[in-house]
Amino acid sequence: MSTLFLAIYKRIENHRIISLILLVLFISGSAYMASRLKLSEDITKILPDTEKINNMNFVYSNSKFLDKVVFNISLTDSSINNPELLSDFADSFIDSLTTRFVPELIQSINLAPDQSDMLKVYELVYQNLPIFLSEDDYKIIDTIIATENINNTIASNISTLMSPISMVMKKMIANDPLHLTPIALQKFTSFNINNNFQVYGKYFISNDKRNLIILITPASTNNTSSNNILFDGIDDIINNISKNEFKEIRVEYFGNALVALGNANQIKKDIIITVTLALIVLITVITLFFRRKRTFLIVFMPVMLGALVSLALLFILKKEVSAISLGIGSVLLGISVDYALHIYSHFRQHGSHKLIFKNLSTPIILSSLTTASAFLSLYFINSEALNDLGLFAAISILSAAAFSLVVLPHLLGKNKMSSKLAYTSWIDKLAAFRFSNNSYLKAGIVLATILFAITAQNVSFDADMMKSNYMSSKLKQVEQRLNSVTNVSKKTIYLVSPGKDLHEAIENNIHAANLINKLKDEQTIQNAVVVNNIFPSKTQQEEAIARWNSYWAKHGDKVIEDVSTAATKVGFRKNAFVRFNTWLVNDFRTIAHDSAGIINQLFLDNFIIETDTMSAIINVIKVNNSDADINKVYDTFSNEKSAWIIDKRIITSEFVTILKDNFNKLIIISISFVFVILLIAYGRIELTIITMIPMVFSWIWTVGIMGLLGIEFNIFNVIILTFIFGLGIDYSIFIMRGLLIEYKYGIHDISSYKVSVILSGITTLLGIGVLIFAVHPALRSIAIMSIIGILSVIFITFTLLPAIFKWLVAYKKGLRNRPVTLLDFIFSLWALFVFVSGSLFLSLLSLLLQITPLPKHSKKTFIHKLFRYLTWFMIYMNFLSKKTIINPDNEDYSKPAIIITNHQSHIDLMLMMLLNHKVVILTNPRNFGSPIYGLALKYADFIEVDGSYESILGKVEEQINQGYSVVVFVEGHRSDTGKLSRFHKGAFYLANELNLDILPIITYGQKELLKKSEFLLKRGTVITEFLPRIRLADGNYESTLRDQAKNVKQSYETEYLKVVGMLETPAYFSDFIRKNYLYKGPVLEWYTRIKLSMEDNYRLFNELIPKECVITDLGCGYGYLPYMLNLVSKERRITGIDYDEDKINVATHCAIKTDNVNFITSDITEIELEPADVFIINDVLHYMPEYLQIKVVESCIERLVDNGLIIIRDADKDLKKRHLGTRITELLSTNIGFNKTKFKLEFVSRSMIETIADNNNINIEIIDNTKRTSNLIYILRK
Repeated sequence: MSTLFLAIYKRIENHRIISLILLVLFISGSAYMASRLKLSEDITKILPDTEKINNMNFVYSNSKFLDKVVFNISLTDSSINNPELLSDFADSFIDSLTTRFVPELIQSINLAPDQSDMLKVYELVYQNLPIFLSEDDYKIIDTIIATENINNTIASNISTLMSPISMVMKKMIANDPLHLTPIALQKFTSFNINNNFQVYGKYFISNDKRNLIILITPASTNNTSSNNILFDGIDDIINNISKNEFKEIRVEYFGNALVALGNANQIKKDIIITVTLALIVLITVITLFFRRKRTFLIVFMPVMLGALVSLALLFILKKEVSAISLGIGSVLLGISVDYALHIYSHFRQHGSHKLIFKNLSTPIILSSLTTASAFLSLYFINSEALNDLGLFAAISILSAAAFSLVVLPHLLGKNKMSSKLAYTSWIDKLAAFRFSNNSYLKAGIVLATILFAITAQNVSFDADMMKSNYMSSKLKQVEQRLNSVTNVSKKTIYLVSPGKDLHEAIENNIHAANLINKLKDEQTIQNAVVVNNIFPSKTQQEEAIARWNSYWAKHGDKVIEDVSTAATKVGFRKNAFVRFNTWLVNDFRTIAHDSAGIINQLFLDNFIIETDTMSAIINVIKVNNSDADINKVYDTFSNEKSAWIIDKRIITSEFVTILKDNFNKLIIISISFVFVILLIAYGRIELTIITMIPMVFSWIWTVGIMGLLGIEFNIFNVIILTFIFGLGIDYSIFIMRGLLIEYKYGIHDISSYKVSVILSGITTLLGIGVLIFAVHPALRSIAIMSIIGILSVIFITFTLLPAIFKWLVAYKKGLRNRPVTLLDFIFSLWALFVFVSGSLFLSLLSLLLQITPLPKHSKKTFIHKLFRYLTWFMIYMNFLSKKTIINPDNEDYSKPAIIITNHQSHIDLMLMMLLNHKVVILTNPRNFGSPIYGLALKYADFIEVDGSYESILGKVEEQINQGYSVVVFVEGHRSDTGKLSRFHKGAFYLANELNLDILPIITYGQKELLKKSEFLLKRGTVITEFLPRIRLADGNYESTLRDQAKNVKQSYETEYLKVVGMLETPAYFSDFIRKNYLYKGPVLEWYTRIKLSMEDNYRLFNELIPKECVITDLGCGYGYLPYMLNLVSKERRITGIDYDEDKINVATHCAIKTDNVNFITSDITEIELEPADVFIINDVLHYMPEYLQIKVVESCIERLVDNGLIIIRDADKDLKKRHLGTRITELLSTNIGFNKTKFKLEFVSRSMIETIADNNNINIEIIDNTKRTSNLIYILRK
């Protein structure tokens, strides 16, 4: 990756003018496309895309009365009433509104119906009365048509006509003398504002005449720019009118449009203030830290250009995106400034463009990929706005990363700092502090994480977006006063019946209306506005007309006769009510919705939704704030597919469910994406897991602190958690890069990475955390989460990540010769579990056996057998480790003996008990105090030894008499060097005193499975060899204990070295070499594995080269061959030379390096070689021209000592058929930058090497042991 970006950098440097023109064209094109992108201001797009929420959005987006703004006009002195004054003010107010804002900013102004409108309603209802009457209404008619009541009504009519009334009233009496029409008209009262209001002129006025209500519908609820103009203008109108004759009038107004405007204005105000403050501080901090005035602009260029490219691509992909997505996304884009900060920090430290690409190209690309993938996971959430946010942020971050690596290095200029910084800031000092070395901090993190994991359970999801709304105290007071005036304290539920057209919607509403009326009869519902009650469906109308005809067919003649009789009696003409008689038997027809003009205009329009794709009827239900009543309404309609419940509580419940599901999905997808990317990049699951640990811990901390502070999840801080997730991964990647560079090359540059992380944290906290000073709750929520999350991420990353990585590759004595792998760790945990649980079981069993009434020897035999079974399981459950037991004499411990063995690991105890249970072991007194296995050791009669063996002679003799052999670790303590220590005399004393055989057992290899200083189990090979028994009484080993110990050790060591030689072959050590190049990059790890395999672990080189000699390896590369030769024989002194500094640094910083292996960075064509017994030129000569090839070989011959040898391995270009594959392989390795070269490849020939040998009187031997390549091995002996 670094090679690619370095090549791009050089190409741009060589073509600066063309590159600049291309950049300007690219930016211009992106700006043009970005300018054409359309922004949607629909805030509902942030809501999840589910059926219930989509239904709610449909209703809220298309309903007319939900968007209304309510104006309450009252007197400042609430103790008096003056409706005339209120009405006069309203006239002036409406005239001004109409003149200035209708229809551009105000869609409609809703007033009470006037007399002419009501007469039109009356006339329409009268002409179609049957369709407006329900079945229950005929019970009222039954009362009205009683003879006595008819007489009273007709008599009342004559009295009315005698009074000064209008012609309209006379016509009404003539047409409907029994006043049947008002039965239907009464239903229209349910569509009033509420029962506390009445009609006063053309206005609704409260019953106490103190409040007048006007409703207006803005042209758009969510268009903040137009509503700003509208409501500012309304305030001006109110002030101007009130200045004159209406000083005692007070006007207050409230509505969704006002709340939306207040939110938008407050957000703008908060962002202007906080961003201005943040920019001032950021400019100051960055400029002071880098000591360059233009730094701030350059640092933020990737952010701006990344956003520009993202907008251009969004235009290509979508044409329109959510404005709220870009708003939130622009805040989150602060993460992309980190890349520029990393580049600037490293340039400030090192002043090298080359090092920028070497150290930063991989982590920047990796970081941008993981962060982009975390944001792209938002694309899997069913919310259009969050989908847009994820896409915008992901493209911006990737673009900013590319810009940082391709363009930014050309803007850095020259670093004026010296190799050491001219000054050290507090940020440098903080970065230099080793958090990971503080045990208290690490313990504190673990304990705090446990605590926060518990408190995190208290965090719940808050789906009530109203809590994230901002309302000024003034607006809240207006809302409260308006509620008290309009008496809206009752719970309001909207029940919506949808249909593909209005006819179907009204038909669907029949069932809903029946259920509502039933609940109303049961007094569950207090009030209800049901459209079908005043405008039935066609089916209902047909039934109503049939009901009318049937009723009057039965009662009509009698009623007509009774009316005529009563009329004649009080003085009416005989034919006064002939129109009534005709009306009763009229041929009534159904009417369509569009034919009910005045009823639609005054009553129905607000409760009907009609769009091109769907129509709906809205019913409004008022319920007492009783959970029982509310739940009964929910239960009644929850399973009704033809009705939607639109209610805050239902939507909240749905939103919480969706938010939880989406949140869990977000976590899973984000972690999966990041895990896969890190795994591919690192090539090791261990590094992937370790990199993600700080993120997981900081996540727990963030949520746990939320639990402590009582903060709930909401739609806004869930988004910011994605941002924190991305930051956590970013910080971990860069700190991990510093640790890997240090581990791979030995370059201690972790502070440079820490500096840029600290700067990133500062810029992010200033950029987002400053929103803590915002008034708007949503912005404050984002700020709180950011501050908690970012501080947690930085602290945990600085403390935990280096500590875990250090444990992975090192222990208290230095670097591990084989770093920890996940498989080893799993096996270690499993082994620890088996050991602890087995030991506790044996200890518990020992207590039980003490009170068990069985012979003691039987109980002891039983416990010893269990010991053996446990040790057998512990040894063989590690099935990846090879176990070899050499027992030529079939020793089975049947004859008691003193067993002596070397001691390298805790595993030795298990190996001694593996063959037979009749063994006791001399052990340290500390083991008997162990709470895990101490009781079991005592009950098994293991013998405590601490000093004189005379004191334990009796105990040993007792065990011998019971048929047990006694194991003595004859070195006295564990040794992790693999070399035998002095044999102590104790074992020989016991053997002499008790006339027992000495049974020597050799164990080797276990020190690499379980080191002396730790409890981490690794894979490896263990050899156990039983040697013949020794009878000290035969006198073959002298008579004194000292001589016996010395002589037995000599013979033991002879066999021990044979075992060492049997095990320590190139094949055995290949695992050590491979493991030393773990965690140094997937390519290098893969190359190491392939190289060792192709070279057969350098077996041939090991066989050719003496075990004790001086070796010079020319072109040693990563040092595989020098290390293999030294591991097999420590007596070999080896110098590796290579002109690739990176490879030499890698080779030098391996755990298996000893003082006998040294590496030098130098050009082998120029260096003056030191004399050596062996020169190795392995796969090197073809990287130089022929004249230099000859020079190098001859300089080796010149410096070769007598009887020395030169081993040359290289491709023979004369082997045409086999040479093609070799040539292609080498071309690939040099072109991708894996192998450095100054010259064109020029392969050697066999004849050339033979000529050099002849010219220098050197014997030559040629080995051709490959079939697929043209490589030959030339052995030149002097």
